[in-house]
Parts: sequence; C-alpha cells; structure tokens
Amino acid sequence: MEFKQPELLYALFLLLIPLAVHLFQLRRFQKEDFTNVKFLKKVIRQTRKSSQLKKWLVLASRMLMLIALILAFAQPYFPAENPEKVSNPKVIFLDNSYSMQATGAKGELLATATQELLESLPGKEEINLLTHDKEFRGYSAEELTKELQDLNFAESSLDFNTLKLKAEQLLEDTEGEIDFILISDFQKNLKLEKLTGTPKINYHFIPYIPENTQNISIDSMGISNREANDINLEVLLSSTSKILEPVSISVYNNQELIAKTAVSFRDNLHAETSFKINAEEISTGIISIEDASLTYDNSLFFSINKLKPAQVVIITNDIDASFIPGILTLPEFHTKIFEIDQIDFNTLNKADLIILNELESLSGALESNLVNLKNNGAGLVIIPSKNISLNSFNHFLNLLNAPKFQELKTQENLITELSFDHPLLTGVFKERVENFDYPKVRSYYNVTRGNRIISFQNNAGFLLEENGIYLFSAALNSENSNFRNSPLIVPVFYNMGLTALELPNLYYEINKEDKIKIPLRTGQDEVLHIVSDSQDLIPQQESLGNNLEINLGKLDIAPGNYTLEYKNENQGYISFNSPRNESKLEYKIPEEKGSINRHPNIASYFDEIKANDQSNELWKPFVIFALLFLTIEMLFLKYLK
Repeated sequence: MEFKQPELLYALFLLLIPLAVHLFQLRRFQKEDFTNVKFLKKVIRQTRKSSQLKKWLVLASRMLMLIALILAFAQPYFPAENPEKVSNPKVIFLDNSYSMQATGAKGELLATATQELLESLPGKEEINLLTHDKEFRGYSAEELTKELQDLNFAESSLDFNTLKLKAEQLLEDTEGEIDFILISDFQKNLKLEKLTGTPKINYHFIPYIPENTQNISIDSMGISNREANDINLEVLLSSTSKILEPVSISVYNNQELIAKTAVSFRDNLHAETSFKINAEEISTGIISIEDASLTYDNSLFFSINKLKPAQVVIITNDIDASFIPGILTLPEFHTKIFEIDQIDFNTLNKADLIILNELESLSGALESNLVNLKNNGAGLVIIPSKNISLNSFNHFLNLLNAPKFQELKTQENLITELSFDHPLLTGVFKERVENFDYPKVRSYYNVTRGNRIISFQNNAGFLLEENGIYLFSAALNSENSNFRNSPLIVPVFYNMGLTALELPNLYYEINKEDKIKIPLRTGQDEVLHIVSDSQDLIPQQESLGNNLEINLGKLDIAPGNYTLEYKNENQGYISFNSPRNESKLEYKIPEEKGSINRHPNIASYFDEIKANDQSNELWKPFVIFALLFLTIEMLFLKYLK
C-alpha cells in the first residue's frame, strides 16, 4: 500500500495527546458514611470497574476514528498491477465491411460493435481508430462518438497487411510497443493466415460472429444475346449453404417490374437464370432477390444504353471488300466502303474503326489522317496486299509504334492455332477446338512482333494485335486465301468491330480502374458529369477526337444508377455495384499465442486495461471506518454506564 499524501502520516504522533488525556485524567471518588458499610463497599467496587472499562472502550474507538481519518486524508492506494502494459499507445480497427450487416445475438454486428465500443471508450484518452475507408487520429471519446454514429459500410475492404501498415502510420512517432485492437467478424478475405506475433505490436482480436451464416448473393450478370429490341440477360447467383426452396428473382426498370422468375439451387451452391427483355434501353435497372442475411448483395444495379452504331470506314484498292459490310451490320455498325482515290475525309474523320483492305501504299494525307484518328482512339485493322510497299506501310506503322511487315513468304501454310484466351476469341467457342477444317493461305508476310491471335502451323502469326491495331499477315482475297469461307471470319471481324463500339458495361465495380470511351466531342472548358438524385460527380476525363474517355479509378461513388450528362443533356446511363467478396461468410479467428490475444467482447478488453491501469484507492473505506468508530464512541458514551 502506498500514499498520495504520505506527509500527513506525521499526524499520527498527535494521537499521543488524547492518549495522555485519557491516561492521566483520574477521577476521584468521595466517601460517605452509611449504616450498611458492607453493601456500600460493594457498590464502590462495581462503579470503579465499569468506569474503567468504559474509559478504555471510548479511548479505543476515538483513537481508531482518528487513525482512520488521518489515513483517509493521506489517500492510501494499491498501485496498478501492470503499469507498463497500460502505457502502450493503442490503435482500434472497427470493421465496417458489408459482411458486418449479418445479425448476431444482439442485432446487426456493426451496430452492436459500434455501440459497445462507444460505451467502453476511456473518456480522457486520445483515441486512434481506423475503418476500411476512414482514419481518426487523436480523437476524444466525444468526438469519436459523433463520427461513429454516422458510420456507413465501406464499398471495398482492406486486407490485414494494409491495415497493419495504416496502424503503424497512425503511431509512426511512437517508440516502443503498440496495442492493435481489431474488432471484426474476421472473414477469410481479411487474410490473417500468415499472422505471426511481432515484438512491437500486441494484437487484440475481438470477434463478432453472426448467428446464421446462410447467405444468397446476386454475383454477376451479362448479355448473352442482343438483337434490335430483344435482350437476353444471364444472371449468376451463389449461396453459402444448400437452399431447398426456390428463390424468387425480379427485374425492374425505374420501379416497374419487367420480368420475374424463380431459381433453384438444388444440391449446388451456384445457380443461374436468364431473362428475355423486350427493350432498346433500360435506364435504372435493378435485379433483386429476398434474403434475410446480408442486404447489400440482394440487389444488382444495371443499365442498358440504346445502341449508337459504330462508324466503320473501309478503304480498298479495287479489291472486293463486300464481305465485311455483310458482317458489320446495323444496329451495331454503320459501314461505308471507299476506293482509295475517292475517300470522303469528313466521313473518315468521324470513323470509330478503319479497315485498310489490301492497299499497296499510303499517301501522305491519308497517313496523317490515320495517325491522328488512331491517336484519338479509333480502331485500325490492316489487311495487306500481296504487292504491298513495305517502306510506305512500315513508315506508317512505325509512327503508331505497331508491328511491321517483313519479307513475303510465297509458300502455302495452314491456319491451325487459336489463342482462345485472347479477348477477341473469348466466348466464341464453347470448348477448345483442336481439330477443324483449317483455312490456308498461299503467301504471307512475316511480322516483327505482336500478340498472336491466330497463327499458322509453323507458329508464325496470321492475325496479330498490339496497341489496339489488328494486322493480318496475308491478303484475304479468294486467290490468296480461303479464310473468307471459314467459320472464323464472322466472329473475328464482328469482335474487332465491337472493340470500336465501346459501349458502357451493364455495370461497373466501385473502386476499379475502369476506363470508358463515350462517343462524345466536348469543348475545352466543358466536362461530363455523372449524376444521380443525391450525387453530381466529375470523373477524370480526356477528349480523344470524337470520343471522350473517362477514368473511374478515383471516383468516390455509391452503388446505384446514374446518368451521364453533358451541358445538362442526357448522354447515356451508367451503373455501379459493390464487389461481392464479402458475401461468402467464411471466418477464421486467430488463436492466442505470444503477443496475439483474444477477448470475448469489447467491454472485457477495456475492463482488463482498467484493471491494469487503476490504482485501488482506499480513502473512502477509511472515511467509512472513521464514521463507524465515531458512531461506536457515541454509543459507548450514551449507553455504557
């Protein structure tokens, strides 16, 4: 036991004064003569004995009262059990990922954890707290209470290593150990598998686990087929456990129900369904299900824009190119063919895709226009002539930093190899075809470099791509090749055309570095806005001739449907959704060892800290003892004879 005011203990010497008074204050008795002397002596003896007992009892109670008072003013206490542990600076991580929408014993996990944290925070201590999307450095409990009452779920979650780095940055000026308190449901995507104790950080894990881990999620959707007015949508769903009953799924456009069906998971954890929708455009589409677990993945926002045909210009040199307009047709493409000496440059400069069909050389004016169009984002397809001018074309390709043609090979070669993983061929084949009726060429050029999409049997490239430029290495006229008669001709040219169409996706994931090309020519000081009822955002954007490229990477945007507006005019629709990586509800809580500690709840952690921090002050018990002995003394004086 120690004292805050030990100098007051000298007052104990003053107790000698009442002790001396009690010892030397002798009471004298006066004798009286009575007839019955024997009886009188007996009374005298009894009175002296009781008076002596009363005196000692009063003395003892008075001394004890004074001792208790002096000790109370000296403020005795027992020191903290572990003061070194208490002195560590702290960083608290509060998990606000979407998986904390799940319900625990006391309700929603995030709401429960937030409330218990606010009830347990030390009142006078500065607090460092971080979530997946916010940081609070040096906040008081009162300030933090205001912030956490408005805490929303984060659209994307961080892994453990990133959180650890953020915690160290919050206390970068601190020497010695720090306490890192993590309040979370500890899903596996937090990536705690390689967690090991460190000499500088003491980890305190406080788990919040839901009562029910069954969850159904809408994972993704896409267009399987699109015609003039009919759109086929495919929707993929997943579940964390087997679902026996069918799940109802609905499609809305601006709160209008346009389709509904039921999907069965049977014995699988995945299911898919499709909808055929008669619509040219869907501005505010929502696909939704009913599920009692997580709510964020019960809806998927999407939008379908009305097709604006890509402008395709084919430049040929007295060579039949009519097979290309037969593939690139309306409504996706508006295709025009020009002979090289009859080019309409006004039309050319508005093109989204240019196809050079077996030209032998390029004029300076055409070369300059093509370079400018390519730099502004237009697509380019080159089909060489058998009599190509290598100097002319390679000079042009060098300006575009594209692969170049080399010597002509006049030997027959079969087209046998397909790069199934290239975006141009993705989804073309249901399975990888190893044996089919191979097309052939009679002559071809070697090409210096480029990503091979289709190759010959000797591994030389037939169709190559680099920097958005597609190069055939052989002429496609019927005298040199039968590729026009191959089933490959349609998907190859159609998918090359789609690269120029650049339609916005059905939806985009938040916080991804997506770039979208929009057919829009903007002024120098005018920008495109992404607008909803509650937000008006200006994304990073770059003008590329007749197109505008917007970058969504650093856009702080909420899930939902939005309108693209330029000069307050509607330019199309775009939708955003949160990533679905929080939907799995798979957990892994670290085991206790070394500097890794687990606590059943937030209150237990802070109670432990208080127990280590608090010195047990004893002045109150001593005041009570003083009052008790004072009461006893008064009772002795009043009732003891």
